[in-house]
Amino acid sequence: MEIIDAHVHLGTIAHKKSKSGGFPFDLYNDYKSFLKRMDASRVSRAVVLPIPHRDYDSRLSNEYLLEADRKSSNRLIPFCRIDDNLEENLCNGFKGAKLHLAYEDLEKKDLKCKVKLLEEYGVPLLLHAKFKYKVRQIEEILKYAPNLYLILAHMGRGHINTDEGIVENAAALKKYDRVYFETSTIEDPVTGHGSASINKVCDIIGNNRILFGTDYPFEKNKYDYQSRIDTFINGIHGKKALPFIMYNNIFELLNLGNDQERIVIREVKKSDATFLGTFLESLSEEDRKFLALSPKLSHIKTVIRSEKHCYAALVNNIIVGFMRESGRPEGYSLLEEIAVNPGCRRKGIARELLKHYHRIFSKTLAKTNAKNTGMIALLKRNGYEPENPDAQRIINWKRNTEQERQ
Repeated sequence: MEIIDAHVHLGTIAHKKSKSGGFPFDLYNDYKSFLKRMDASRVSRAVVLPIPHRDYDSRLSNEYLLEADRKSSNRLIPFCRIDDNLEENLCNGFKGAKLHLAYEDLEKKDLKCKVKLLEEYGVPLLLHAKFKYKVRQIEEILKYAPNLYLILAHMGRGHINTDEGIVENAAALKKYDRVYFETSTIEDPVTGHGSASINKVCDIIGNNRILFGTDYPFEKNKYDYQSRIDTFINGIHGKKALPFIMYNNIFELLNLGNDQERIVIREVKKSDATFLGTFLESLSEEDRKFLALSPKLSHIKTVIRSEKHCYAALVNNIIVGFMRESGRPEGYSLLEEIAVNPGCRRKGIARELLKHYHRIFSKTLAKTNAKNTGMIALLKRNGYEPENPDAQRIINWKRNTEQERQ
């Protein structure tokens, strides 16, 4: 059975801002030593997080994780600390972000902005919630970013090395299908492990939203790495669930099976206007006809400069695709245009733009030129049904999510 550890900290004393004192849980862990530990325990990959404390330099901590990712042949999957460089970090290859609300400061306005950015990029937030009112904290974040993928560290347990509240958390958050529960440092004070309570959580929410994690090197002098893994595996009552909890769930959540260059979707910025204008003007005559660009190009440029309704697809920080939508009555959104650089087509960019669109808007419409066979095929694969299939010029589409197929 393959294993991905969904909660590991990396960092050294070099990342500490002040020279006095230390972090109380001894989280120092260099990636070279940890890779050897992974090999000894037959752990395939690990989600790696910086030391979550305001006394540790965020930039140095994040840079170290990117180095670990490169030097480990992608076995170490980096989640960045949230700071003012969050968007740059996501473009540089981080697969998610970690926020520890007990040790890091983030104003409500800034929190709202950051989680919406994570939602936009389609990457998860691994959250260590404050001690009290954990469910309320999760629900507040999901109000800001309802399509955010959120991993609740330690299943939101109360005191360290207990199972306090995790069953109640699962029951309260069951309805949020993008909230995942990570299992590290869950213990029953009597048995010494948290298997009984974790099994109850599995019964409540199923096996597809549980992620195995160790929180290594937390309390590494009390529990060795291998024993944490063995204790967990031996305690889960549904052995068919283990491959999902130990590997499949985090693998699918982070889209680790996609070996192509990472496609990032974000809202356009004013600074994109010149590039995107040139990009749209350079499209072939057929593309421009399919998109009906000539009569509306000036309007599109105005909308881009407003930084609303428009999205850019980037590969290696270079814009390779564009999408625009507009509001319609009864809560619908109309997909106005999708355009991809001709040299980057057949690489899933239009599909990723469309997936991003569906994350944001649940009720969507589209229009296509009747001869645009490529776009017609893409819409059909993603649950759109034609309202006037025999139209000679413009076909109107409405998305039926029950019929969607990837």
